[in-house]
Amino acid sequence: MANTVRIRTTRAALRRSFFAVVTVLVTMVATSLPALATIADKRNDYTGDGISDIVAVQATSGCLYRWSGTGGGGVGAGTQLGCGWEPYTASLASPGDLNGDGAGDLVAVNSGTGCLFRWLGNGSGSFGAGAQVGCGWGPYASTLVGAGDLNNDGSGDLVATNVNTGCLFRWLGSGGGGFGAGVQVGCGWNPYATTLTGVGDLNGDGNADLVAVSNSTDCLFRWSGTGNGGLGAGTELGCGWGPYAFTGSLSGMGALNGDSAGDLVAINLTTGCLFRWFGNGSGGLGAGAQVGCGWSPYFLSA
Repeated sequence: MANTVRIRTTRAALRRSFFAVVTVLVTMVATSLPALATIADKRNDYTGDGISDIVAVQATSGCLYRWSGTGGGGVGAGTQLGCGWEPYTASLASPGDLNGDGAGDLVAVNSGTGCLFRWLGNGSGSFGAGAQVGCGWGPYASTLVGAGDLNNDGSGDLVATNVNTGCLFRWLGSGGGGFGAGVQVGCGWNPYATTLTGVGDLNGDGNADLVAVSNSTDCLFRWSGTGNGGLGAGTELGCGWGPYAFTGSLSGMGALNGDSAGDLVAINLTTGCLFRWFGNGSGGLGAGAQVGCGWSPYFLSA
């Protein structure tokens, strides 16, 4: 009888030890691998708090500013990060995390040279020195867009429309701060080229999506990411977006209010006021809400 009790006690202890080890391993894996829902968030999170922030270049001064998200859909006061950004104003883009450190980064094309540069985020709201990634980006300079993570490998990606052909291309992040070769995704994108932006995950499938306003209809469209670098067919979300259909006025947010659905902000160029729309998690957006005014001089990162 005593032996039986000892055996049962030993087995119970072994079970507890086994489940304890399994729990530790599961926790380690969960904390070491990036969750798909958080990858798109890094696209606009420059302060490391999990909430999207806004960056923009003030056209009148050429200075770069950041507004940190409050978590409730608003933003704090603007902080100047540096000046001399005039050559990058129209092409500033937020691709996500390019080098695997968990901080959102920036890219832009120098309008004078046609060369692409990237600035790595430091996780505290600022950026390191610019580094040239490659040249020959002139045809994409006015349409460059940070897409988030299109192929779910943890690295931020880029898309842009070639203004000469109207064809959309994508460049997958390499994980080391650069990009792979461009791949044509489709053509006929000229009506959407100036407002196209990555918007995080709008439909809850864990993949990064894109939105843009058609300059011929003023209607907003969504293209759901397939998770392997491609996009589904465009879906109209609503019309009347004409006041926001300008370069530098529309910017997708990964998580402006802290949920898992992508959000959108845009400057109404008629009033100069900034508006935001929360993603509803099923592919659409809620009603617009005014965040503040006086934004006319700024070009938002796409």
